[in-house]
Amino acid sequence: MKKTAPRASRLLTLLLLAALLAACGEDPVLPPARALAAPAEQIDQLYGVLPGYHEVVSERGLVLPETEDRRAIELSVFYPAAGKRYPLLIFAHGNWSSKDDYDRVLEHWVSHGYAVVAPNFLDCCSMASGIFNALRYGQYAMISTRIDAINAVLDAMPEIEALSSGFSGKGDLSRLGMTGHSFGAFTAQQYGGAAAYDEDQGAYVDAFDARVKAIVGLSPPGPMFDTITASSWDNLRLPNLHTTGTWDVQKGFWDSYEYHLMAFNEGAKGEQTSLVVEGADHYFGNLICRLEREAEPQRDALKLVNGISVAFLDAHLKKSAEARQYLASDTINEVTDRFAILARR
Repeated sequence: MKKTAPRASRLLTLLLLAALLAACGEDPVLPPARALAAPAEQIDQLYGVLPGYHEVVSERGLVLPETEDRRAIELSVFYPAAGKRYPLLIFAHGNWSSKDDYDRVLEHWVSHGYAVVAPNFLDCCSMASGIFNALRYGQYAMISTRIDAINAVLDAMPEIEALSSGFSGKGDLSRLGMTGHSFGAFTAQQYGGAAAYDEDQGAYVDAFDARVKAIVGLSPPGPMFDTITASSWDNLRLPNLHTTGTWDVQKGFWDSYEYHLMAFNEGAKGEQTSLVVEGADHYFGNLICRLEREAEPQRDALKLVNGISVAFLDAHLKKSAEARQYLASDTINEVTDRFAILARR
């Protein structure tokens, strides 16, 4: 198992976490957000915004048992009720969140013909356990153990199918996508060459995997701690989608939503797509990740992000010419009057 973090690293992590929780200083001033003016029937005609026709099945609380080579991994699977061999998505939850806080995204993807495996990581499923494990193992381990868990999941697909007979044959590893939110978006990006700095090795470490065909990062982080730096995306490649919103700020970390676009701006040219949505925050109000928040749900913003992510996945995992054409156009910018802005780089 992983060694505990050096005392200096534990202290630094503690101080940084304390700063985040205390969140000293003034709140960032957020620009006024206008409402989406386009009529609902016009929005509903955009690619992928409405649920697809597949009936969604979910199974939760499955556990890959601990072995000599892996920790026990709790996971959920989501898949269409009928049919086989759908593109397979691995989903990485945000820091302190869990695999079961993203149904509004994962079930939307499944309704459009995808199979999803969503594991829990060492930093789940509360602030207390996340901080405890960060202090125990170190911040880099919060990143590296996520990669260990995903690799274990990919290696254990026959075991997962044995745990869930309904999931058997649903996922197609030859059409593999990595997806995630926030801290989990960086996890997904590591499979495309994004790298975290390991002070023990004195080097940046990625998890590049040529099997991965597309990456979706919802609100990917900017630099944080000493592990994710401005150099972390220098070798990011493979088709990547990055989404954020003009209210996607976090006091104590990122005082501007532009930080969430660093991966888009620094990754390999020709492989990057971004969507910025007016007034969208890190959780779409309370629709994902922090479901307990007392915040207004941002349903229009999530609908647009869900739609563009379906188009992106269809283009790269299903080779849909219609989806590619949609992504190459400015249709969403025009229909929403730039309430949502799609960009390519």
